[in-house]
Amino acid sequence: MDMIKKQSKHETVIRLEKVSKSFELGTRTIWALLEVDLSIKSTDFLIITGPSGCGKSTLLNIIIGADDPTQGRVQVRGVDLAGLDEDKRGLFRSQKMGIVHQAPHWIKSLNVEENVAMPLLIEGASTRNALTRARAVLEELGILGLGDHNPAELSGGEQQKISFARALVTSPWIIIADEPTGNLDSQSADELMALLAKYHKEMKKTIILVTHNEDYWSFGTKIIKLKDGSIIEASIHE
Repeated sequence: MDMIKKQSKHETVIRLEKVSKSFELGTRTIWALLEVDLSIKSTDFLIITGPSGCGKSTLLNIIIGADDPTQGRVQVRGVDLAGLDEDKRGLFRSQKMGIVHQAPHWIKSLNVEENVAMPLLIEGASTRNALTRARAVLEELGILGLGDHNPAELSGGEQQKISFARALVTSPWIIIADEPTGNLDSQSADELMALLAKYHKEMKKTIILVTHNEDYWSFGTKIIKLKDGSIIEASIHE
């Protein structure tokens, strides 16, 4: 692994130590990750890349606590997610991590404001407070005018901005975006990347981005390339 070492005063917020993950496929054992060591600092804009099937989605699922490693340990802000029960793990994830998927999922009976507010409502916030916070985030992103619309009626770029708003509504430490530009035209993709860069630089959010698009690698402070479940290359940028 080609690693450019650099000292940093900023704390490590996510640490993976010798993380491996296997799945049973019939009588075979398939290893999706192999002894992955990774430290993510609070100031990082981490880009994860690699070919299809290399382990990117498995790595993300382990980082967010949606799956447990077969071997190794994962800590997020010093918390071992594997040691939490499902309810506590889900609450930790919803409060501390904002997740943007490639294909957003909506509650079709709710409008944009209500969908954005949903993470707060699940946590037990009052409807009034949750909707007030949702409107504030939509205004911050310049899309408050979409609040009364149904998300399914909007363009792909608009839907991803709404998905980003939903990820931000709980004021998470970490924003995780899994191929968020994969289904977007170039203009919408560039707009979304600009938002991620803004929240990294100005709002001091830790960003973890999975992307195949080499044009966006310049946004990263750290880039890792996966192949066959292993990190084959890593670099740190100014």
